[in-house]
Amino acid sequence: MRTRKVSKSKYRNFLQKADEYLQSAKNALEREHWNSAVGNSVHCCINSADALLVFYLGIRSTGERHSDVLPLLRQLPFESGVISSKMKQFSNVLSQKTKAEYTETLLSRKIADVALKETERFYSWVKELLEV
Repeated sequence: MRTRKVSKSKYRNFLQKADEYLQSAKNALEREHWNSAVGNSVHCCINSADALLVFYLGIRSTGERHSDVLPLLRQLPFESGVISSKMKQFSNVLSQKTKAEYTETLLSRKIADVALKETERFYSWVKELLEV
């Protein structure tokens, strides 16, 4: 697992990025830009996970795949059922990344709605934990 040490104080930077991506996802959804809504949702989740890892473990993933963060999330000091649920939300959103950003496939409103809903749940959980 490739990681990099990051000063705990930098968690706020990742949280700010996550918030900006979330706002962009919501704006894209309002404009019926489904692919952008999903892409921004993905980046919100990634930065939210980074904020948690930096705050609690002082590291972030530098792996080639965004899913490399999942085993790191398991190391967080929370009940396994909660972590499993949040990892599922993260994975559900992340699973749409390739379609949203790299293929000829256009995403639907339904997929964008689900991605944003999962993202909001994941992000809200992170914000609550970090008491920001």
